[in-house]
Amino acid sequence: MSKSVFFVTCPKGVEYLLADELSTFGLDPVRNAPAGVWVEGSLEAGYRACLWSRLANRLILHIDEVDANSGDQLYDGVVHMDWQQHIPVHGSFRVTFLGQNEAIRNTQYGAQRVKDGIVDRFQANGGPRPSVDAKNPDVIVSARLNRGRLSLGIDLSGHSLHMRGYRTDKGIAPLKENLAAALLMRAGWPEIAAAGGDFVDPMCGSGTLVIEAAMMALDMAPGRKQERFGFEKWPGHQPELWLSLRQEAERRAHEGKQGRIPRLAGFDQDSRVIATAWKNIQRAGLESIVHVEARRSTLWIWRVTGPIRGWC
Repeated sequence: MSKSVFFVTCPKGVEYLLADELSTFGLDPVRNAPAGVWVEGSLEAGYRACLWSRLANRLILHIDEVDANSGDQLYDGVVHMDWQQHIPVHGSFRVTFLGQNEAIRNTQYGAQRVKDGIVDRFQANGGPRPSVDAKNPDVIVSARLNRGRLSLGIDLSGHSLHMRGYRTDKGIAPLKENLAAALLMRAGWPEIAAAGGDFVDPMCGSGTLVIEAAMMALDMAPGRKQERFGFEKWPGHQPELWLSLRQEAERRAHEGKQGRIPRLAGFDQDSRVIATAWKNIQRAGLESIVHVEARRSTLWIWRVTGPIRGWC
């Protein structure tokens, strides 16, 4: 199976954790970057990352890199690429643009030049051209400018992977799902759960931390409830391969509930935020697994002689 290069984005400070996680999917790290990791692997490994990564934001299939010391130079590089491999002729696309240099100081201008190059390439071939859809495109073209070089790719995730689909309601100070997962990994929760440990969040808010802990312990893919990914209308998509990975994720989620299930609980003194947590738990399909309730949290302070109980 041929290998591709991917750029996987993440919150700053999570790069090394992400590189380790991606290697478990069959993606070999090439180099770390600020807020992301360059990796190499098969399309199947890329699909696994979209479905299983608990830390990533976006997974971008790298296509090419062109000189971009000026708007015209950027356009010349883009217009000579074979975009029909990546954008359906009768479909739609949009361009996301990040970065700037002395000649390209506005991301909107940069995105416009990339869009012009793509459209003109289709018209030069004498056929129809795809439309531009800013809200719900079939394909998202990612353009990242670093100094005088523009990296171009296809956003296979289509949305930020930190959004699992269960958290439509938030608390006052929401913790993003992938940051919650990073905290749990740093704390060694996967190993603790495997060894028979339990999990309690004494200030659970809308329940993100305890839900992520449950999904890890039960081997539930964080992307299994997502209805759509960015690769599904990409011409290179392999539907049968993707279906097999989705079926595997469902099987693993089912098997995860058959063994020993840790006690997973959360508490918060605000009854309104607990109501929000219950809604999130239900959307995650964990209402029989995770328990939350409104109460004053118990704080345990450990000393050499044992715990001293206090209230917070």
